[in-house]
Amino acid sequence: MSQEELAHLAKVNRNSVGMLEREEFAASIDLLERLALALGVDATEFLRDDA
Repeated sequence: MSQEELAHLAKVNRNSVGMLEREEFAASIDLLERLALALGVDATEFLRDDA
């Protein structure tokens, strides 16, 4: 999925998706929720540390 497609599904700016991917800023809870809904996952998946 492209950044543009994810941004469209999550109803957020594509630049926000790109900056998040490049770790240029920390996501808000609202942004995490929107991305999780767009991806069909629970927002807690973003917080898992499976390393």
